[in-house]
Amino acid sequence: MDTQELITIGVIIAPHGVRGDVRILPRTDFPERFMNMDVCYINGEPYHITSAKFHKQFILATFKELPDRTAVERLGKQEIKVPRQDLMELPEDRYYIFEIEGLAVEDTEGNDLGIVKEVLQPGANDVYVVAKEGEPDLLLPALKTVVLTIDIEGGKMIVDPPEWL
Repeated sequence: MDTQELITIGVIIAPHGVRGDVRILPRTDFPERFMNMDVCYINGEPYHITSAKFHKQFILATFKELPDRTAVERLGKQEIKVPRQDLMELPEDRYYIFEIEGLAVEDTEGNDLGIVKEVLQPGANDVYVVAKEGEPDLLLPALKTVVLTIDIEGGKMIVDPPEWL
């Protein structure tokens, strides 16, 4: 499996109990996917989920390849990934963070504002961190009044920054 095609959907936080259960912090808007998933990838290797359930903000899962707590502890904190083609389909005008990061950002007059280097998720809406060499980072709220166009295939985002920026 080409690890460049793999997208993170969760992070192993710690063992849970003594039988090899794993506590996973979901990094997806679709945590229910863990309940029906057969295989995922950890360090590029396939792992087969034999059971999964919700527990507070975590997913508790058992993997065929991790028979006991010692095996889970040896694995440590790792990202759980799936192939890009296994991602859940998003509604129109919704994007995965990895699709947004790296986009070139221009204002409505065609001025280069930089590249989206990070997407913050502080609460009400996402915030795009736009970086341009030699200038302070620009923080753009991901609002329809600010982000006018996102062209994933073209690698570009058109924005109308608020006046206070």
